[in-house]
Amino acid sequence: MRFKKVGMFFGAVAIALVLAACKPSFSSGSTLTTTAIGPLVKVAWPTATVDSDKTVKNYRIDVNGVEIARVSPSWNNCVITGLSPSTSYTLTVTAYDSADQWSGPDTAGVLSATYVTPAAGNAGATKACVSSTDTDGDRLPDAVETNTGTYVSAANTGTNPASNDTDNDGLKDGDEVLGTTGGVNLPAMGASPTHKDIAFEFDWFDDNAEPGVCAAHSHRPTAGVISKVATAYGTAPVSNPDGVNGVHLIADYGQGGAFTGGNLVADADGVIAGGVNGTDYNAIKAANFNTNRQGLFHYVLMPHRYGTNSTSSGQAEISGNDMVVSLYCYGSDQNVANTIVHEAGHNLGLRHGGDEDTNYKPNYNSVMNYQYQFPGIDTNCVFGGDGVLSYSIGVKASLNEASLLETNGICNGVDIDWNGNATIDPLAISVDINGDGLISVLHDYNDWAHISLGAVNNAGAPVGRTSPELVTEQSVPSYAEHK
Repeated sequence: MRFKKVGMFFGAVAIALVLAACKPSFSSGSTLTTTAIGPLVKVAWPTATVDSDKTVKNYRIDVNGVEIARVSPSWNNCVITGLSPSTSYTLTVTAYDSADQWSGPDTAGVLSATYVTPAAGNAGATKACVSSTDTDGDRLPDAVETNTGTYVSAANTGTNPASNDTDNDGLKDGDEVLGTTGGVNLPAMGASPTHKDIAFEFDWFDDNAEPGVCAAHSHRPTAGVISKVATAYGTAPVSNPDGVNGVHLIADYGQGGAFTGGNLVADADGVIAGGVNGTDYNAIKAANFNTNRQGLFHYVLMPHRYGTNSTSSGQAEISGNDMVVSLYCYGSDQNVANTIVHEAGHNLGLRHGGDEDTNYKPNYNSVMNYQYQFPGIDTNCVFGGDGVLSYSIGVKASLNEASLLETNGICNGVDIDWNGNATIDPLAISVDINGDGLISVLHDYNDWAHISLGAVNNAGAPVGRTSPELVTEQSVPSYAEHK
């Protein structure tokens, strides 16, 4: 009886060994790899081996020993959400076969890795492991692109999985959620994938170039300037997937925190020879503008003057990313803010007449119009600006200079003495009201509906040109010199 029992015991051991050998396993030397995707992490593993009469049923994903997901046997990777920042985690993957046997410690074991999350980022509130499929190539898994229009976290982005730029601002969704692969931390700067952003880096001169006109001064934009520019874009009648109108301003003028790109440029006299894309400009940009911002930020150089002694208030590329703001001794908050928005308008594809170069059109109600660049746009239908910084919304009626009714004015029937004879003429008159020497039909233009935020990516020369098209601006008007 004892020998029989012993024989039965050894038989049971043999059976157990056979069963153990049939459990799922990973090949010798297999590892669980981890790849950071902003605050998320992608884990990847090899296919498990199972007995010939079985199949892999699923893979179990654990975080610190707690199961967070069972994923398809066809998967060899997934993206983990819900991890806290600056935290060390043990991540494991266990294979299960169709008999519910698992790759336990008596086989090749589970695959394990230690992962430390980055210091910043919002990975969501729920730990899960989702498919890494990324249809639009923006580095965000389709599973987190919830298409609601509301950004919540990197695990619930509100973005469209079929579009890599949901809000159409020229910044890819993944860059706005995760930061760029080049190291630009757009999320820390307030970027959103469901609300349009426009980004500027400001580099400036300090000088005492004209001591007889103004004291030693800095051309660094003030907080007041940035506030005016932010309001101009932030209140724009531009729709967004999140349901809130406006364009969010990202302005780096060296204010600290995430904003350390803008800086003082060492310069002996406060001026540069040439202008945008000239030798001096390009050398300064190369030394001060990190290449990882190319295609993301507009570059604004703020010297005392450009072209050595030019009286121009600025210069900018049409549909590009480079500009100069040069207001010499007249750098009030209003002058500087209005000029920044004016030059940026050129970068965004606008001209002095909106869609054309025709300037001083009284009914083109935009800071792009020299009539309104410094005083701001018209708000009361009286000829002249009223201090509001904005582009046009294109609602003003056209003005036919061959047949003008002074009783119609610009809008709302407010009389305007177009021919300057101190009388409101009752009949139609013919007069050149914008001073271009022509009698033509002047039209308004909806700037806000046509700005191209993505033009910041188009830094090269347009077709048929050897260099970008530039616009050189007027001098600072005498009335603006005292603001």
